Amino acid sequence: MLTSNQSLPGELQTLRETCPLLQSTVYLANCSQGPLTTPVRAAIDTFMASWSELGMHWNAWIAEVDRARAAFAALIGAQPDEIAVGTSVSQLVSSVASALVTSSHIKRRRIITSYAEFPGVAHALLATHAHGWQVDLLGTNARGAVDTEKFMGAIDDTLALLSVPHVCYANGMLLPLESITAAAHAKGSLVFVDAYQSIGTVPLDVKAAGVDFLAAGTLKYLLGTAGIAFLYISPAVQAWLEPTVTGWFGRTNPFSFDPGTLDYATGAARFDLGTPPIINAYAARAGMELVAATGVTRIRAHIEQLSQTAFALADQLGLQISGPETPQQKGATTAINVGSAERATQLENELRQHAIVVSARGSVLRLAPHGFTTAEELEHAIRTVAKLLA
Repeated sequence: MLTSNQSLPGELQTLRETCPLLQSTVYLANCSQGPLTTPVRAAIDTFMASWSELGMHWNAWIAEVDRARAAFAALIGAQPDEIAVGTSVSQLVSSVASALVTSSHIKRRRIITSYAEFPGVAHALLATHAHGWQVDLLGTNARGAVDTEKFMGAIDDTLALLSVPHVCYANGMLLPLESITAAAHAKGSLVFVDAYQSIGTVPLDVKAAGVDFLAAGTLKYLLGTAGIAFLYISPAVQAWLEPTVTGWFGRTNPFSFDPGTLDYATGAARFDLGTPPIINAYAARAGMELVAATGVTRIRAHIEQLSQTAFALADQLGLQISGPETPQQKGATTAINVGSAERATQLENELRQHAIVVSARGSVLRLAPHGFTTAEELEHAIRTVAKLLA
């Protein structure tokens, strides 16, 4: 077992000290689930105490949901009224799709996504087939990535929506949002971005990128939990979108309790659904504030250094990297191809016996560090992978 003796600079070390698990474990599964931090645990305890002592405390609980909404907005350069709260990215994409297929504002009926997309997003878009929409999935290259040029080449004036992952879940591929969005907008298409694998480790500014929709949850690099996700909707498109996947918190006044009136809240709240995930919001807000206090730009610089270390050591040990070839082309994940899904799962389990936690997907092992990860830990994990493969 390795416990790193290296210290990290400033805020990164402070982040590390909030993660008790790191005292005994090399944690590299942040692309799947972040470790529990002390601020997140304290936030959950706060909710549990209010529930235990007061039973019902709805005003305070709903206020916490709005604080989580504001924390997400701050991370991506948006305003709180541009953010909807849901239970998962899949659910939020389904709400977006329901608004698109019923909109009289949109005359086109074609969507482009790709095989690099996370299945939950792609499936929600494929469901528009039932409404007569065409969905084209772009193929990946030999390294499991979708070239930016392939997205660019597929955009034409028949396109209604282009869906891209900011960072691919399988291999860490990072796409340039600004250039892709500009090309899509030039042809009159909307752009949806899944930022689940980038937010918290790659700086995001939805205004600079010009995207129309951006969704992410908090259980990965934002150090929150499952069961809550957020959706940014550009003010330019909010007003004419009316999702049929909806709920009582999507109304102008949820507490009017009028079952006979289907109005839509102003702003992105029209995409809110039913009773929000309260305890999840406590965890999400604490995790996002911790990441923000550490600094996403600082985390990104550290991740790039770790990626360079991973590439150099993998090459030295004869390991095959799947996906991007340079740190600047990728998110936090470094994917090591081990030949088969069965072998990847086996290695994930074997590594856990060595107190190293990674995440297998298909035939690759995903090693996904965070701002709290030291180079010593990453090197130890990669050498252990090589040893087990040998």
